[in-house]
Amino acid sequence: MARPRVSEVRSELLLTELLQAQGWDCRRPPNGEMLRQHEYKDHGHLRDVFLGRSKVTMIGHGLPEAVVVDRQSMQPVLVIEAKASVSDLDKAVREATEIYGKACVDAGYSPLAVAIAGTSEDDFAVRVFKWDGSAWRSITYEGNPIGWIPNRVDAERLRAPSTTSELRPSVPSPEVLATFADEINRLLRESNVNDRSRPSVVGACMLALWQSKGALRKDPPNILADINRACEQAFWNAGKAVLAKSLHVDEANDKLAVKARRIISILERLNVSVLTAEHDYLGQLYETFFRYAGGNTIGQYFTPRHIANFCADLLSVSIDDVVLDPTCGTGGFLIAAMERVAREHHISRSEMVKLVSSRLIGFDDEPITAALCVANMILRGDGSSSVHRGDAFTASEFPVGTASVVLMNPPYPHKQTDTPTEDFVERALTGLSQGARLAAIIPLSLLVKSNKSGWRKSILKNNTLEAAIKLPDELFQPYAQPYTVIVYLRKGIPHPKGKRAFFARIENDGYRIRKGVRVACEGSELPKMLDHFQAGKSEPGISGWAELDDDASFGPGAYIPAREMSGEASDDATQEVIRARTSFVAFHSADLVRLNTDNPLDVRAMRKKAWQFEAIKPGSVADYFDIYYGQKELHSKDGLLPGRSLVISSSKFDNGCYGLFDFEFILKPPFVTVPGNGSIAYAHVQEWPCGVSDDCMLLLPKDGVSHAMMYVAAAAIRNERWRFSYGRKATPDRIADFPLPHTNELLARVEEYLARAASVEDRMIQDAEDALDSQTARMRLADLGNGKARAVSGSELEARLAAMMEE
Repeated sequence: MARPRVSEVRSELLLTELLQAQGWDCRRPPNGEMLRQHEYKDHGHLRDVFLGRSKVTMIGHGLPEAVVVDRQSMQPVLVIEAKASVSDLDKAVREATEIYGKACVDAGYSPLAVAIAGTSEDDFAVRVFKWDGSAWRSITYEGNPIGWIPNRVDAERLRAPSTTSELRPSVPSPEVLATFADEINRLLRESNVNDRSRPSVVGACMLALWQSKGALRKDPPNILADINRACEQAFWNAGKAVLAKSLHVDEANDKLAVKARRIISILERLNVSVLTAEHDYLGQLYETFFRYAGGNTIGQYFTPRHIANFCADLLSVSIDDVVLDPTCGTGGFLIAAMERVAREHHISRSEMVKLVSSRLIGFDDEPITAALCVANMILRGDGSSSVHRGDAFTASEFPVGTASVVLMNPPYPHKQTDTPTEDFVERALTGLSQGARLAAIIPLSLLVKSNKSGWRKSILKNNTLEAAIKLPDELFQPYAQPYTVIVYLRKGIPHPKGKRAFFARIENDGYRIRKGVRVACEGSELPKMLDHFQAGKSEPGISGWAELDDDASFGPGAYIPAREMSGEASDDATQEVIRARTSFVAFHSADLVRLNTDNPLDVRAMRKKAWQFEAIKPGSVADYFDIYYGQKELHSKDGLLPGRSLVISSSKFDNGCYGLFDFEFILKPPFVTVPGNGSIAYAHVQEWPCGVSDDCMLLLPKDGVSHAMMYVAAAAIRNERWRFSYGRKATPDRIADFPLPHTNELLARVEEYLARAASVEDRMIQDAEDALDSQTARMRLADLGNGKARAVSGSELEARLAAMMEE
């Protein structure tokens, strides 16, 4: 029977997918990196390379499937030949290496030679070769030829003749993963697979692909049954028969039977069967589905893998440790511990598998999640780890007093019926031996609220706080509350009096949000934090060592010394404060020309004395300003009637303006207002007589303090607002020591900015006054016209003017 004809166009689609999966830009230069077939002839140096290198006649132009180039130099990085049938792989290899690859080497270039055989819809094969100076050598992973195209970084390294031809697989970028996850999610949606079931389907496909080594029947009548059969076999082989049915696909779903072929194809493009040994692929793909499901898909949140790795490093997990995660999810913390041990002790993957069967212990009572965790272990070569489907509070397998490390991210309670976070921490501590270590990611509110002080003190009676590290606010957004802290406790040793714990704040964890996805960025502070903790270092605004306060707060904001803003940061921040004032004038100019400014009260005259401090640091807020609280008369604003008096509250918007009301006890400006709650520490400068609610503090400049310094102070306090939350309000004592930049150059620049702003604001006020005059004139003319008023002239006018002068 003749082999069916397959157009090589289909192999071109496969080539594009494989390149994109590794982050290559398949557009034509200069925008992209890929030249298809004849396109290289537009570049003289490449045209010369392939002249006379036709694979048929060896006299015409060679025609490789594609040439991937360096965008700057236009030198070839990959030279690629593709065939439509897998059976033609050897032919593709010969042409990629001996014809097109050799042509490049003869011309003085050193690209990798890539052979592809197959199509986007069917099976495919990939082989990659490098020229070592004398022969083409296959690129391998653990001694076997790789089945993927290297990414840009790996390709550049491999091209050097002196480098090894062994390559460890690299994980595609978050952007690439997000793109493929988007397509998988669309396919599942079109197959009527609900949000809750999607992680199970994806996990089943990954596990089946790994177990079968890709030997799944991909036709609709068989593919779903093959996936379930391979999944069950993987669980049975790992001794986890109780979970064998937890990951499965609905074999009666005809739509999924059609779409599953493409889902498997995508996972193959992502090298799932290889990368699962190198990376927590299942967990990372699972996380990407959160953003499509509008939050968590099965009632849980999971820790980003680089943060799990950081926690394992923070606790210095070693080969001798028994690691427990009472809320293990898909196993991110357990895998982080495994990876650290393998890395630090230089042991092989097979040696690691032998170790972890009794040294990694996890619990999760959600069936799908527990199955995903076990699947994750199977995919990484360890299905025998002690991961249990069960409640850590009731499971008979829960270890008591035996683990040496706990790594955990307890579920965040959202209902009164949910188990509180502190119960998970206490349960985890019971699993630890004396002197063992715990790292848990905990909501900041639990660590700073006064009503949780008793719990914190009870923890410290039997355990030592070693560290508390605030994580970036965006880390779990938009799926969970943003304010979280890693707490490091040592069990069984009461917190010594006078002990200084480590406190830190991470702003940059190496990722940032872009278009709803957290993508890699430069400047990760994670290595710095480990160094500061291990070496006992401090850095203002970043980290510090301190004794706990009387409230036993674990919040880093209470202990990290404030950092003075740099000149450039001060410039930007003070201009922001000034712009807020100008924006307020623009919006309220019509109100300001009518504003009540009669008899404003002097704050110092109203109060006997300002807030008192035991000591005042030179150059600080308290050194330049007296601090008062706002007016108790405005504690409740419910009874206020509309009027002409400006009232300031704790809003971050509109320069703190709450509105204009009938309120007579206005205060004499200028001063700084600082919300103690609400928009905490979002400071503003008030230049108009106003009432100020008592949820704000007032900063009045001391004698000799310049007007510009008020704007510097507002900017500096805003810069420190990260320290505060609803559980930890801003108070005079908590803002008093913030350092204020105060160079003459800075103050001169601020005065210049203020002068420019004042000229703009004066014009707006003048326009508002002109508009008011015009409106008044129109009203008077209307009154004359309808007889409600009459014009006065002559002697009568002179008499009235004389009477007014006498008054």
